[in-house]
Amino acid sequence: MSHPILRGAGTIALLAAMLTPNANALSGISVWAQSDVAAAEAAGLAPSALTDLSAKEHITRAEFCGIALNTYRAVSGKAVFVSGKKPFRDCDDPNVAAAYELGLINGRGDAIFDPDATIERQDLCVMLYHVLEASDLAAPPIAGETAIEGYPDADSIKGYASQAVTTMADYAIINGISSSEGDTQLAPDGTATREQALIMANRFCAAFKPEKHPPHPAPDDASGMDADALPQTEAEKMAFVYGEGGEKYQTAEEAEANMVEIAVPVWRLQKDGSKTSDTAYMIVNQSLASVYQAVFEEIYNGDEQFPIKNVGCYAWRTGEHSQGTAVDINWEENMEATINADGSLTPTCGTHWLPYDDPYSIPEGGDVYNAFTKYGFSWGGNAWRSKRDYMHFSYFGR
Repeated sequence: MSHPILRGAGTIALLAAMLTPNANALSGISVWAQSDVAAAEAAGLAPSALTDLSAKEHITRAEFCGIALNTYRAVSGKAVFVSGKKPFRDCDDPNVAAAYELGLINGRGDAIFDPDATIERQDLCVMLYHVLEASDLAAPPIAGETAIEGYPDADSIKGYASQAVTTMADYAIINGISSSEGDTQLAPDGTATREQALIMANRFCAAFKPEKHPPHPAPDDASGMDADALPQTEAEKMAFVYGEGGEKYQTAEEAEANMVEIAVPVWRLQKDGSKTSDTAYMIVNQSLASVYQAVFEEIYNGDEQFPIKNVGCYAWRTGEHSQGTAVDINWEENMEATINADGSLTPTCGTHWLPYDDPYSIPEGGDVYNAFTKYGFSWGGNAWRSKRDYMHFSYFGR
């Protein structure tokens, strides 16, 4: 995907897009919640499904799956495996499927998820507790049971949610609320609004997110890789990725059997303009894992110290992403756009592409471009006549 430079009248559209508030922002946020919700949105916890929805309305089960996945990414530092499977017959939301694969959620039985139903506060705690488990994070007791003993309705917590609610209360992720009787209750069977759910997720990250994820070393065969010795023609690339006589994957199950998760070094841009070393995780085609490692090692060691805010590879959808042979980097700042008859660009994904002005935009001839093209990838910024896709690098040029 990519983001266009617009000329003439299109420039107005570009400027308007750049001045638009956070694309995932809720609307009508309560005064008391504004700073906390802003912090959650800035941390990337708000999924796109919440865009422009009322902050004060109850969050649905499907909506919270998106928040839970973003929370998992934040505390674990790992990529989310976007499965093509559909575990529920009443819901095809990929966030729900991914949350189910991670063990964050359960259905109602008989392959029913009930995606539009509201969630009890205790079930939000259960899902967040499952994030802890999926991330292999410990939550040693602070006050333990005493964290909930002061609430008059503590005995109404359901058995399956007891440990989760206790833990979340122990870490001040869930707090009491004022009741109509004038006391403060835990209200485990009460519902939560979208703004409340985001605030809980942000508190969870504050409590459990490591200061920095330790870097993972590249595999031995990634260092010193000779790019000139890699396949050059499409036939050679096909054999390299799929084996002699192999064909592209036709189903999500086939694709996922050939994917692996890798960790690559990246630079993160801080608010003060400094850059810090970090690790990013991606699901990629196993045949290209070492190639991706070599590419990102070169980007990391380049003079630019190019900052990577977000990066993704495999997703079961059309194009090379379904094969794990394409990568998107910093998608908001490296837009995808159609080319109009007059040469102007109309964005279809992302908001802009401003190399040398926006540090997240990828310049042609820069470290990112040079590393990917060196190892046989095409860049969507100059590969096609009908569109520009500045975020996109693909092994087969599609």
